[in-house]
Amino acid sequence: MDARAAERSQPREHGIPPVLLRCELAAIGGSGLVLAAACWELQRLGNFVETPRAFLVLFTIAFAAYAAGATVSARLRGSVPVTIIVAVGIGCRLIFLPTAPSLSTDAYRYVWDARVASAGFDPYAYPPTAPELAGLRDAWIYPHLNHKTWLTVYPPVAEALFRAVYRIAPDNVLAIKGAFGLAEVLALVTLALWLRALGLPPGRLTIYAWNPLLLVEIWGSGHLDALVILAVVAAALASARGRDELAAVFLGLGTLVKLYPAVLLLLLPGRRRPVVLVLFATVIVVGTLASGGLGAWPVGPIGRYVVDEYFNPGLVRSLVNNPKLALAASFGWILAVAALGGARDLATRAVPMVAGVIVLAPNVFPWYAVWLIPFLAVAPSIPLIAFTGAVAFSYAFFLSDPWSIPWWARAVEVVPVAAAAVAMLRHGSSGIHRILRVLRRPPRPGVSADVR
Repeated sequence: MDARAAERSQPREHGIPPVLLRCELAAIGGSGLVLAAACWELQRLGNFVETPRAFLVLFTIAFAAYAAGATVSARLRGSVPVTIIVAVGIGCRLIFLPTAPSLSTDAYRYVWDARVASAGFDPYAYPPTAPELAGLRDAWIYPHLNHKTWLTVYPPVAEALFRAVYRIAPDNVLAIKGAFGLAEVLALVTLALWLRALGLPPGRLTIYAWNPLLLVEIWGSGHLDALVILAVVAAALASARGRDELAAVFLGLGTLVKLYPAVLLLLLPGRRRPVVLVLFATVIVVGTLASGGLGAWPVGPIGRYVVDEYFNPGLVRSLVNNPKLALAASFGWILAVAALGGARDLATRAVPMVAGVIVLAPNVFPWYAVWLIPFLAVAPSIPLIAFTGAVAFSYAFFLSDPWSIPWWARAVEVVPVAAAAVAMLRHGSSGIHRILRVLRRPPRPGVSADVR
């Protein structure tokens, strides 16, 4: 169902008794306090890898508070609930900001790559263990690096951003977290504008602003995906305002940081206009040339990362341990969703697209699931919102020695994915039948058989 048509209803505050409205606002505030308290206790744990059981318990409490708050606020309009939502969201973000990354140490690699480049070495040519880099190793950044024998996988524009932060605050993980956190706050503001442009209740902001997975992965671990979220939400806002040319530019910028935003180009309403495709391609070409040329892209290291990394295998890889087949399944899903057409609203089409890319990928990294969250604020799916909480149980990986994800944690992850799949099949069957009818009916002379 089209999000715009479904949600243009009268504000819930209109016609609600004042006592009931006060109760709802109190429920939102109470949920926010519980969420903030859980976040505070989480940051007090310090290293989540060393306290996985406490982490999972507190994360579950945080997610329950988030779900309660989002359930009450999702249809509310007005400045009061938005003020509460933003205040709690910003407060929880600031709680996590000073924490040292532990569940993922990618932020340390960002700083390391910038250090290597600042010392005059090419991070694409030397892994951290290279003898040439022996003089750069220290007791703070280097010990936290993952895959020390692997070359970096980050695109050249991402590396340029690492270096920019490094020039301001060398060897400072907090600085890199703060920079990406600022980008995420801008994404939050942009999402609020997107909701307004679609005429949706601003209370939907809770679905994004309070999500514990986003708080942990962006503000706790400092993942680069914050920049991707900003680019994608900016593109969605531009598209909602009928400016797909600008949306293509934002998607191009996001693709230069991480490849995922490129798939959303297939969902833009104006994707067939030559100017949209040209602008997207121009951004990619100019960005690539400005940051070292095509040869600077770490194609080989990215390929190794896809094939050799093994943490939380996706659906296909869980059944057949073949990462290349899993990657092929992801590409097949992208093409299938793009071909089905359907609603013109970007978020409505992006939810199944992005969800499929995540769960079919060779590995389901929890920080990849944050890609879904802004779209879920516009086109909510209860099973997929639940999935953004369930995927954190992959960190049960740290409960055992040697590390491995227990079967019950995988089951927790699978249940909401299965529920989402059933809902998508029921919703998508009409689109499939429409395509079949069009394919079976010969087009009239001079009339296109395009299913869209």
